[in-house]
Amino acid sequence: MLLFLDIISSIPEFCVIDDNKIILQQKITQSETDKLSDNIIQSYIEIDKQLNLTKNLKKISTTIGPGSYTSLRVGSAFMSGLMISRNIPYYPLSIEDILKFNSTKYSKKNLGVFITSSNNQKFLCYKTIDNEIKYYKIENNKYSIPKHIHLILFNNSKINENNELEQIKFSFFEEFFNNYNNLTFKKNIIIKPIYISNNQLLN
Repeated sequence: MLLFLDIISSIPEFCVIDDNKIILQQKITQSETDKLSDNIIQSYIEIDKQLNLTKNLKKISTTIGPGSYTSLRVGSAFMSGLMISRNIPYYPLSIEDILKFNSTKYSKKNLGVFITSSNNQKFLCYKTIDNEIKYYKIENNKYSIPKHIHLILFNNSKINENNELEQIKFSFFEEFFNNYNNLTFKKNIIIKPIYISNNQLLN
């Protein structure tokens, strides 16, 4: 079995894959005001009882940000514990992966990703003309979309309903599920979430 944790989206979610089939998708919190730290262990225990997950777990993956600092920290720590205790391989699903997965699908278009995370935190992510990934935390609805971006992928709501730019909704788990067989999972690596503060990448 493979356990995937989306800790970027407003409502965190566990998903379990087995034999190339989705066998479970479970929201960890019920609303955006619920705390991931108060619910993640109980949610995992419920899944473990249903599927005997801990015994059958072979791989794990998480989204790594950007997103809520607290959610990223809690989710990454929890999954690190699973990875180390079970000695199983892990894959960090990044915004760069999302851009890569969709670059062929939406050929000849420069893509951006608009993320809505918990506590209504918002991020704009894209590749520059020089092929460098940029992460921008949107404060007070102030942002600027670079002119070379032709299409925005969004996980919850559009970046601006009145924006004339083409915008298409996506799901982190769907992107992962459709591509995970082509990803390289590794053991004994450190989970490194992408934290953004004052629009600076924190290492």
